[in-house]
Amino acid sequence: MNLLDSYFSIIREKMLAIINEEKESLDKASEVMASAIMNDKLIHVFGTGHSMLIAEEMFLRAGGLVPVNAILDKRFSIHSGIVSTLNERKEGLAEKIIKKYGVSKDDVLIIVSVSGINAAPVEAAMVGRELGAKTIGITSVKASRVLKPRNRYGKHLYEVTDIVIDMKIPAGDAVIQLDDLEQKIAPISTILGAFIVNSLVILTSSKLLERGVKPPVWLSSNLPNSDKVNMKYMDKYLGRIAHLGVESLIQSMRSIEKKEEAKSTKLKSIIIYGDIITPFNKLMDGAILVRDGKIIDVGYKGDIKDGNAEILDFSGHLIVPGFIDIHVHGCEGSNAFDGSIESLKDMAIKLAKHGVTSFLPTAATLPEEQLIKIASNVAKLMKSSYDGAEILGLNIEGPFVSPEKKGAMIIGFMRKPSIEEVERIYSASEGKLRIMTIAPELEGAMEVIKWLSSHSVIPSLGHTNAKYEVAIKAYDSGAMMASHLFNAMRQIHHRDPGVVVAALDRDDVYVELIADGIHVDPSVIDLVIRSKGFEKVVIVSDATPLAGLPDGEYTFPGFPKITIKDRRAYLSDGTLAGSTLTLDTALRNLLNWGVPLEKALLMLSTNQARLLGVRKGIIKPGYDSDLVILNKNMDVVAVLIGDRFIDLRKVK
Repeated sequence: MNLLDSYFSIIREKMLAIINEEKESLDKASEVMASAIMNDKLIHVFGTGHSMLIAEEMFLRAGGLVPVNAILDKRFSIHSGIVSTLNERKEGLAEKIIKKYGVSKDDVLIIVSVSGINAAPVEAAMVGRELGAKTIGITSVKASRVLKPRNRYGKHLYEVTDIVIDMKIPAGDAVIQLDDLEQKIAPISTILGAFIVNSLVILTSSKLLERGVKPPVWLSSNLPNSDKVNMKYMDKYLGRIAHLGVESLIQSMRSIEKKEEAKSTKLKSIIIYGDIITPFNKLMDGAILVRDGKIIDVGYKGDIKDGNAEILDFSGHLIVPGFIDIHVHGCEGSNAFDGSIESLKDMAIKLAKHGVTSFLPTAATLPEEQLIKIASNVAKLMKSSYDGAEILGLNIEGPFVSPEKKGAMIIGFMRKPSIEEVERIYSASEGKLRIMTIAPELEGAMEVIKWLSSHSVIPSLGHTNAKYEVAIKAYDSGAMMASHLFNAMRQIHHRDPGVVVAALDRDDVYVELIADGIHVDPSVIDLVIRSKGFEKVVIVSDATPLAGLPDGEYTFPGFPKITIKDRRAYLSDGTLAGSTLTLDTALRNLLNWGVPLEKALLMLSTNQARLLGVRKGIIKPGYDSDLVILNKNMDVVAVLIGDRFIDLRKVK
């Protein structure tokens, strides 16, 4: 017992040292983890060899947080024997694995390595930071300092992570010397590592509870009611967490609970080959596994396998997130103005040809009865099946906008802001109203903005002559966006900055831009991007039903006569009347203006998805499989919308 007493004493001493000396680091790390969970981000844990056990501990044991993605690549597993130690020193391997597991911006990446000198942990930390993740290193600082780095950076793990938690383990392969034994045979690294990660789970859960958020905790199966508790998290996290065996476990649990559904809802798997832009990283010769309209796995061509999958080989093509048009009135003659289900269906089909996989049909300033008809039919169609792009809800540009900034809208249809009217339209939409453009300077507008915001409708400032102070008050009241920035709004003056500068000033505000080179000059688009950052710019088409139609004169409900000439749509007085833009053309424009492809995709897809709170816009496990395949000329050759594949090469 003397040996065991000695062993226990040393472990207890080390744990006390961690509690007392690493309190600040543990607190910082748990704060970062709590914030990530509240913002729907993942916590990835990466370890090699014995340290991989710590990654397992954080997810599999009772009390583990569900958003933990344990990175358990077999090349680093102790089951691989001595090969795992050689792989730990192999340059480039960790980078490939970190990207395969979908580490993304604002995720948390925890790297466990006692020595912290080998290529894998240091490289993982460096790549994680490049991807925009917050990195936490669990290592033994004292032991690491006396060892020479074995990585291309010449760094120790504690030097390259944002937060360091010292394991307090002495040098010598993470084992300790006991007084009555000649050899070091008493390992403590996994014990202390498990203690640290479970301490982080406890502290993170505590911080979440303090903020009124119930921690998403995975329960051990031997606890009463654990299956019921765990199952409620599965729809949210299935596919996102790449832990070995998790998917098969979930499927087994589902088959027990819903046997009757298994026969009729299972769809054939699809694997798509091509060069993938997620848009947060690039995978050349990549592959995407899709099942039941969801992305299940993303990786390199040789890594993704499913014997039952249909192969769609687009090698040499780009695979990018499907475009999301949140402000579009029509396309190629189809329109959102007449309120018919047939028009909405036709619009969905036409938009898909241009790479749009989801959209908000956008009504204009129209009589209330027409808006109610449109809202009702959008709600009905969303509950049915139809071809083409997916409808995510309704956008209404007006009717509470300023006659002073009417644009192409009819002044007679504009009216005083009314909560009662908004309630009727919202009710007709069955809660599917997602965005409404409003002029904040109008009497009663602030009350409507607050009502919209409290009902999860995005108020957007547009067709407005508001001064800077009024616009700021509107954003404080719940407005979140500016509709087609610069167009149909008070312009910038050095002594009267107006609504444009208010939108640019606010970090919490998204701005729409029409990237046709007509509504906003490319140099001004560049200026806005440099002011707002790529993450807050939303490219929209603002397309009228005239998009894609030849030059001529046209009339649609809610607009006076519109003329198209040389891609410009305008009224008889020369006022621009929406655009003839489609988002595939917008992509090519942005690239021609020098915007990097991955940044253009942020503005065409990812930002829209974040604004609307939908799991789209990123090629990542757990997200909807809305994809666009582009050729070298950036032409759309195919789209995948959920489980519906459209090969445009076969469309004449």
